[in-house]
Amino acid sequence: MLKVNKKKSEPEEFTKYKSKHKIINWDSFTPEIKQVLKQYLLEEQENSCCPYCEIEIHLEDSHIEHIKTKDKFPKLLADYNNFIACCLEKKICGDSKASKWSELFINPVIEDPEDYFEYDIKTGKIISIFKEGNRHEKAKYTINLLNLNDNRLCEIRKKYIFEFLSYSKNNKYSLNNFPVKFPSLRRYLEGRL
Repeated sequence: MLKVNKKKSEPEEFTKYKSKHKIINWDSFTPEIKQVLKQYLLEEQENSCCPYCEIEIHLEDSHIEHIKTKDKFPKLLADYNNFIACCLEKKICGDSKASKWSELFINPVIEDPEDYFEYDIKTGKIISIFKEGNRHEKAKYTINLLNLNDNRLCEIRKKYIFEFLSYSKNNKYSLNNFPVKFPSLRRYLEGRL
């Protein structure tokens, strides 16, 4: 899971649109303005990855995720700091989260998920750094809510771990040419070398 470092302000087109139109619900925004917003979000997210699962995403295979859900936080409906671009994968990430919300959720715009998680390099699972306490509960809740240990994700991570470790044995001094997928996993692995 990745930290999202927001730009200082939302896209100018989005600001202008909100000032000229009455925003009642999410459908108040045109598909065109949503595309502009999504492109802007993708550009500020590390390697254009889904902040939840870290799979690379593009305009056509992503959606705008309201971190705090629209139904429970209607005042945040058009709040740029409540948006990320998220993958469209079924049963994980935004699809799994749906309209659920708890203060236990690790908000990637506010908190750095890498302060909570590490990886089991044998299974590809994301696990809590903490063994107990509030931070452990937050990590556990977020992993479960987003289904980050879905079998498909774990298998993809295990493959990446194997390839990274194999490559690093043969190229100990130059990892620059190894593909940067799963940025937080890569940083975790580099820290173990």
